[in-house]
Amino acid sequence: MTAYHVAVLLFALAGFAALAASMEKHGRELTGRELSAGQRKWVYWLGWSLLAIALACGVAGWRWNIGPVVLLGWLSVVGVLIAFMLPWWPLQPKHAPRKEKPLPQLQETVLSLPLRALLVLALLAVPSWVVFNAWKMSEQAVLREDAIHGKIGPWTFVIAEENQDGPEFFAGKTPVKEFHLRFCEACDGEIRAAYLKIRKPRSLRAAGLAFQGARWTREVAIYIPPAATLEDQIWLTVESKRGEVYHQAFDIERLSPATAKFIKEKR
Repeated sequence: MTAYHVAVLLFALAGFAALAASMEKHGRELTGRELSAGQRKWVYWLGWSLLAIALACGVAGWRWNIGPVVLLGWLSVVGVLIAFMLPWWPLQPKHAPRKEKPLPQLQETVLSLPLRALLVLALLAVPSWVVFNAWKMSEQAVLREDAIHGKIGPWTFVIAEENQDGPEFFAGKTPVKEFHLRFCEACDGEIRAAYLKIRKPRSLRAAGLAFQGARWTREVAIYIPPAATLEDQIWLTVESKRGEVYHQAFDIERLSPATAKFIKEKR
């Protein structure tokens, strides 16, 4: 996934730079000379083409549900980067230095410096936060190599633990583990609900906790019973919109080695 991030970043940077160069003022600053109207128009469409390629890279890596979010995160960084880079760009035309009027109140200027620093930090923090969340979202569990690919009833699916850490404790005492599930795009519309639990369900009512979300974003956090054993397995139950119910079991050590270790240590 790192290669996709780098591709999105580079194409987004090139696209934004081309769009900036298509503007009369910024074109002079970036190229050091005046661009003709025809050249600016050509560079303008080049910029949009590069951004389209950046979007295509994002979609290729994370499909349409996450790819645009990744692009948005990197565009935020690229925009701030170009804005701060322009004043120091070496090709800018040289201007005669202007005589600045002395500031009447030095004290106010000194006091404004912390405010300027806070503004700069805010401009850097916001895109950084967006990129961090985009990066976190893009690394979906079902895209990892340890994800399990299978078929239940007529539908293919991918299931994986959210992370490879052990169960987390909810409210200080209750161990829970989160899993992600993705069905094929064509069969997703045929499914009413999917459930997950430790131990074989006796009925649909006892099928466990339902996956929340739709299509590409199904996830659930299941409870790890104190008396759970590795032989209990983790059971997936899927109900179709026509009322059909299918079950499939997974070895805990295969689906979540960290959970298996947690269960062994409790015994």
